Amino acid sequence: MRTLAIFSASLIAIAWSAGAQAQDTGQAAPPIKDEAEGSAYDPNTIIVSGERIRGQLIVDQPPVAEYDAEDIASFGGSSIADIVEALGPATSSGRGSRGGRPVILVNGIRVSSFREISSYPPEAIAKVEVFAEEVAQRFGFDPDQRVVNIVLKDDFAALTAELELEAPDSGGYARNQQEATYLKIADGGRLNFNLNLQDTSALTEAERGFVVPSTIPGVADEAPFRSLVADSYSAAGTVNYARAFIESGASLSLNGTATRTEGTALSGLRSIAGTVSTLQRRAKTDALSFGGAYNRRIGDWQASLTTDVVLANADTEIDRRGDTGFDLAESRSRTIENKATFTGYPLALPAGDVTTTFDVELEWKRLESSDTRSASEVSITRRRLRTGANLIVPIAERDGAWGAIGTLSANFSAGIEDLSDFGSLTRWSAGLNWSPFGSLNLQATRIWRESAPSISALGNPRVDTLNVPLVDFATGNEVFATVVSGGNPNLTAETQSDWKFGANWELPFWKDTRLQVDYAVNRSRDVTLASPSYTAAFESAFTDRVSRDGTGDLQLVDLRPVTLYRTSSRSLSFGLSTRGTVGKARAPEGGGQVSRGPGGTGGQGRGPGFDPARFQQLRQQVCAAPEGTMPDLSQLPEQMRARLVGPDGQPDPVKVMELRQRFCSEQTAQQFEAMRTALCAEPFDPAKLPPEMLQRLKGPDGEIDQERLSQMRARMCAPGGGGAPAAGGAGGARGGPGGVPFGRGPGGDGRGRYFINFNHSIALENEIQLAQGGALFDQLDGEVIGGGVVPKHTSTLEGGLFWNGYGVRLSGRYQGKAVLRGSGLPGSSDLFYGDIATFDVRLFADLGQILKQDGGFLKGFRVAFVVDNVFDTRRRVTDAQGNVPDAFDPLRLDPVGRYLGIDLRKQF
Repeated sequence: MRTLAIFSASLIAIAWSAGAQAQDTGQAAPPIKDEAEGSAYDPNTIIVSGERIRGQLIVDQPPVAEYDAEDIASFGGSSIADIVEALGPATSSGRGSRGGRPVILVNGIRVSSFREISSYPPEAIAKVEVFAEEVAQRFGFDPDQRVVNIVLKDDFAALTAELELEAPDSGGYARNQQEATYLKIADGGRLNFNLNLQDTSALTEAERGFVVPSTIPGVADEAPFRSLVADSYSAAGTVNYARAFIESGASLSLNGTATRTEGTALSGLRSIAGTVSTLQRRAKTDALSFGGAYNRRIGDWQASLTTDVVLANADTEIDRRGDTGFDLAESRSRTIENKATFTGYPLALPAGDVTTTFDVELEWKRLESSDTRSASEVSITRRRLRTGANLIVPIAERDGAWGAIGTLSANFSAGIEDLSDFGSLTRWSAGLNWSPFGSLNLQATRIWRESAPSISALGNPRVDTLNVPLVDFATGNEVFATVVSGGNPNLTAETQSDWKFGANWELPFWKDTRLQVDYAVNRSRDVTLASPSYTAAFESAFTDRVSRDGTGDLQLVDLRPVTLYRTSSRSLSFGLSTRGTVGKARAPEGGGQVSRGPGGTGGQGRGPGFDPARFQQLRQQVCAAPEGTMPDLSQLPEQMRARLVGPDGQPDPVKVMELRQRFCSEQTAQQFEAMRTALCAEPFDPAKLPPEMLQRLKGPDGEIDQERLSQMRARMCAPGGGGAPAAGGAGGARGGPGGVPFGRGPGGDGRGRYFINFNHSIALENEIQLAQGGALFDQLDGEVIGGGVVPKHTSTLEGGLFWNGYGVRLSGRYQGKAVLRGSGLPGSSDLFYGDIATFDVRLFADLGQILKQDGGFLKGFRVAFVVDNVFDTRRRVTDAQGNVPDAFDPLRLDPVGRYLGIDLRKQF
């Protein structure tokens, strides 16, 4: 941290530095070293530096991807949930066997659940950062999930209403969604209400041209009574509240959600005593969720306490084939998760402070399930107590201790958990994080742990789905069979052993572009396969899970979870993330050059001019608070607040006190006014400027650059030119509290913003062994046990462009060729899956910006057109003779195809 003695002087230089930052290309002054803290204070010193937004993560690994507020506009999303989905290529993890959904942080701290912010409009985001899996350990999570840190704006208010109408271009069914969201962020608090309604009509096999002959007299075709897409309805309401307490440095958040989901699927016809009726499966789920988080400093430690409670009731009615009644599967789940993490820096080494995180977690879950076809009910209760520690030990620091090798740190973690139904399970990990150069970061991580199957995998009720079209891999016949799903109480604990090697390279030839390469190895024992697939390999391995009649015809397949003796996998993935601008920046009114915001990322752009009255107002607010109390810092520029916070993200009383001692002196104000007078004097006399400011004005030839001088004078000398920031578009950052006092908000420079996230994964190995000494099943070669076929190559793409009110977002997915082996018996055949690439396009327009409407209904009104699967591409599956089995008809695999929609969104 730069000396606080010169820190306060940077505040009075903000108006000038905004212009200088935009002009300076490779001529930046060298950073001031910590030794300067012992030097005499020079009030004429001007510090120009990039800004770190409060809430950004300060870690020793660079982000995999990062986006500012203007980049987020190019996503075209309607909520933070949409933004996280668009980040999929950057957030997906190939780590081990549990890599999946990322850890979500808000302003650098844990939240009780993603529900807390999922419905927030994306206009409330100041920045998004994505980090590699190792960073998750700092927050008490295992290193198998990437970390997404969402930094919110300090000041935001909007009521958002949205209507979506969507349907396949081939017809058959339709979907509509209505959503209303209110969000207010101000004075360190957040309040959010959200209501979401969705309704989808049914799509039958007849509406896709299928014909299903019937054995019921008088009925020729059952296709109109079989659904490809179920009729469904859902409603969800959410309330979120959060508050920061500046005096104590604490923060509190609370949230609650209630949901109701209903669905009806059709499985054909039944005839009972001459009465024909439809076979239905009717499902209903009610859920209540509550969560809370409390964060504050306790001595030298930052404490984070979270709790999450989920109550869910699910009922499924399944019509019986042989009579007019139905079977009932019921599930009642109760989950309470409490977690506490404590982060501190207890030891200082030559290369930096040791970072220590302790976590304690107490979890209680109960699942009660019943099925009218079973003789007894299932009741599972699990109490889980988990504790662990994580250490990050700095070994070398560039430009510091052992700096010749770059920056190097080691990571160690260990923990134990006690489960009421599985006993004690342990885990540990170790890793190295090395940055030999500033643009290259290398990671190596070893993970070993024991884990228990979920209680849903153990105790979910049995659900039978009737008349599912399948290919009988023993005979090659196409049949309609019953598929059983549910839980398996005989599952065992799993042992996982993973390696991961990664490299994160900031490309020198492509600005704001990073390449992430990961190589992952997993070796696990007693693995729970939650979703087996019916294949020839599955039947040969689990003969008791397949039922046939007396003639050998397939009747029933039991796809409840199973335990695999051993799994082995290796994968290599490449991720590319880039963002930037297109077009030429428009010069702002009043002269000067448009500068980018915090750290050059466009977070808080600054316009022309400087407002002395606004500067004096800020000075008075900081200095008016009585000694020993925390002044109101909410209106300070973002870069100033970022320098006043400690490692916990909360204001540091010592730093604030030292700021006040210098910033509130009359000498400081007089010296600043003298500097401004010298700059604006006619004729201009460079000898009266501080040497540091004068140096910044000089070009490569050592002479004053007249363009820089004119732009700086336009900013500093315009009477009242700055003022409070102008309000942005609808829902944007408001003027007043939390705004930037010396310029305009982001955007409006005439340039477009784009982003691209691309990920390509290569499966190098994927093998399963069912029993010790038994045969190996190579899933890459088609000997598939679970999860569908395993292609060797998969890719995902997300890209967007937003320019002058118009935007486009492109999403792409690719799956390579794959094979599914048959049994080898007469009549059986291998199945060959062709590769497939699909693209989705979202075109959107901000009518208020396009038509330059600063008020009225069109302000904040956005229209979006959605086309999913633009080329109406469906995967083709053929047998050895080149024929397409009916069960793998492209219209069964993807009954929707090309999908069209319109989205109307208005912010008030």
